Amino acid sequence: MLGGVSSHSKRDPQAKATKAQAQLAEAEAKVAQEQAAVIAKALHEDEAHRQADLEEVAEKEAEAVPWDRPASSS
Repeated sequence: MLGGVSSHSKRDPQAKATKAQAQLAEAEAKVAQEQAAVIAKALHEDEAHRQADLEEVAEKEAEAVPWDRPASSS
C-alpha cells in the first residue's frame, strides 16, 4: 500500500461507473416498460370508445331506415 491507497480503491471509480451505468439502463428499461403500458391502455380505451361510437351510429342508422318500420295503412 503506497500512501494509504490500496489497489482496490484505484478500481473503485470504474466499478462505481459500471454500477451507475447498469442502474441507468435498468431505470430506462423500467420507464420504457411503463410508457408501453400507458400507451397500450390508451389504445385499448380509444378502441373501446371507437367501438361504442360505431354501435351508436349503427343504432341511429337502424332507427332511420324507413323499410325497417311497418307500412302504414293510410
